[in-house]
Amino acid sequence: MKKLVYLPLLIVLSVLISCSGEESGEEIDASLVGNWSGTYSGDDRGVWNVTVSSTGRVSGTAVSGFTSDSQEINGRVNSSGSLSATLGNTEDREFVGQLSGSNEASGTWVDTGRDFSGSWVGQKN
Repeated sequence: MKKLVYLPLLIVLSVLISCSGEESGEEIDASLVGNWSGTYSGDDRGVWNVTVSSTGRVSGTAVSGFTSDSQEINGRVNSSGSLSATLGNTEDREFVGQLSGSNEASGTWVDTGRDFSGSWVGQKN
């Protein structure tokens, strides 16, 4: 019987622990939320697009103009618009920069595995 008393507590704790911190995080400036897109250039070139959630979660894709390969972009934007993301499923590919309330975006990208790098620009759609 005592075990049944603890069961609801265990269920509540399990739910709280398993909830994503991304969705319960602090909300960012509303002017940063939405769809962004642009181009990247350097050792590779192509197009990119991301969606920024109200909690700062960033997800999208980058597509190479040379190889047509598509890489996922996943990361975060903080309340001041600073973007930090990875390209693909590896930590040696970075996509970092700044999103502004005036709907402009710019930054750099690095693929240390292939010794590639460059810059990117874009705007909010």
